[in-house]
Amino acid sequence: MRSKVRVGIDEVILKLALAAFTAVLISLAWLQATSYGQTFIGKAVNGDGELEYIEHHYLEYENGQISKSRTIYYDADNNKVGDLSSEYSQGPQFGSYDFRDFRAEYQDGARVTPELIQLFRKDGSEEHIEETFLARDTDHIVGQGIHHFIANNLEAISRGDVIQVKMALPSRLDEYEFRIIKKDQESDRLHVRLEIDNWLLRVFAPHIDCEYDMKTRRLLRYEGISNIIDASGKHDKVVITYSYET
Repeated sequence: MRSKVRVGIDEVILKLALAAFTAVLISLAWLQATSYGQTFIGKAVNGDGELEYIEHHYLEYENGQISKSRTIYYDADNNKVGDLSSEYSQGPQFGSYDFRDFRAEYQDGARVTPELIQLFRKDGSEEHIEETFLARDTDHIVGQGIHHFIANNLEAISRGDVIQVKMALPSRLDEYEFRIIKKDQESDRLHVRLEIDNWLLRVFAPHIDCEYDMKTRRLLRYEGISNIIDASGKHDKVVITYSYET
């Protein structure tokens, strides 16, 4: 028969082990809740139905909010043709980023602070970087922040709200007023349009159509002008469909 002292020691050890195990589980649960990633792929086809390029997206989240993202672009022969790295310390709609198109030898990007938005661009034929500064407003959208802004406002768009935003475009070193509207909806699939807010310019300017899953808030489809040039050196209109790995 075991002594009461030994039994008492065993109980203490067991309780300590259980406490340690519980602490590990809580820590793991906390890490999963506060930090996680998402990967997905987009396949872009042109008007002839030919594969133009493939996007590989890598997203990092902290406390339920996007913190970093990276997109790598590959052509149909699996050659790397561009990349885009973003960080969202100023909020989901304010994506400070660096974009490079290797075939065009072109790069642009933005740096966002609480007061300013710095826009910059550099063409392969130029030696210096062009830049300008905008006074930051609450309705500014920068870079891939447009995707996260739309995903966070699907309910408002679904009920028919027209949302006006100012897009900061480094390629133009300027800002432009756009509006986000509901185009159509089929069950949980919401079709969203991003277009110039000015009615006259809207007649001539291209627009972007996106399709989102209301339940998962995932982007399913994109239709618009590509930010990557094609093999002939043009920014062609593409349709991108997305598939998710995690």
